[in-house]
Amino acid sequence: MFKRNMKTSIFVTVLILCSFVWSAAIAKDSIKLYQVSSGVLKFDKGWLTAMRDVGKILEFPVAMYIIDHPRGLLLYDTGMNAAVSDGKCESYWGKGLCSAFMPIQRRDEVIDKWLEKFGYSVDDVKYVVTSHMHLDHAGNMEMFPKAVHVLQKAELKAAWWPEKFQRAAFVLKDYDNARDFNYLQLDGDFDLFGDGSVVVLDTKGHTQGHQSLMVKLKNTGTLFLAGDAVYTPENEAGVIPGITWNTYESMKSIDRLKMLRDSHQGSIWYSHGIDQYAEHKHDTYYD
Repeated sequence: MFKRNMKTSIFVTVLILCSFVWSAAIAKDSIKLYQVSSGVLKFDKGWLTAMRDVGKILEFPVAMYIIDHPRGLLLYDTGMNAAVSDGKCESYWGKGLCSAFMPIQRRDEVIDKWLEKFGYSVDDVKYVVTSHMHLDHAGNMEMFPKAVHVLQKAELKAAWWPEKFQRAAFVLKDYDNARDFNYLQLDGDFDLFGDGSVVVLDTKGHTQGHQSLMVKLKNTGTLFLAGDAVYTPENEAGVIPGITWNTYESMKSIDRLKMLRDSHQGSIWYSHGIDQYAEHKHDTYYD
């Protein structure tokens, strides 16, 4: 009896393992990733690369991602609020923020329009993974009341009750009607689908609860969507980020992403990398 039960147990375990490997393979083969932009921000590069290129005014893309996984459509960031589109910034952000960040966004560059372009709708989105809740990354959270919003718990606290020196980059009306949304509140890394294909990574530093996203694609390989953990290639090379909540934690997170990139033989995709964004495709998907 004992031997028979043991054989049954082993057989079930093998079936479970085979099922997991098969599911992971199917998921990896089926994932599509679109990189798009919520327009650009025009400001001093020194804000991204402390003590380097200070005073150099450039236009930086605001990267967002649409990821089609067999178990649900997800977004990584929702960009700048639709209300700042087509030169209407001051009526929403106010003169101070608009003169500091100088957003340039057309209405057709807002996340809902990108979804429509690729054949989706806002109601199709199952998960919204927000890197952090600054004005250029969480601006359209309220477009997705039916989705599960995946955030670090520390980020929610920081956004709803920011410290004085952090308040400028948080626009409360971006999410003041989202308090009762369905939140998956994290405290560290999280494998979103349980198959290793999409993993949320704790990369605090830029803000208290900043998070990046690791996505494994069959043909493209493993991508590390850095968010504002790594603004530009200079940050990846060791230049301290200019805007950061905690410099020590920021540099730890950059080092972590670089080590993960190397171990997975992957690539880091920046949030505001001008040249890298220009080199990527944006009218179709990566797989």
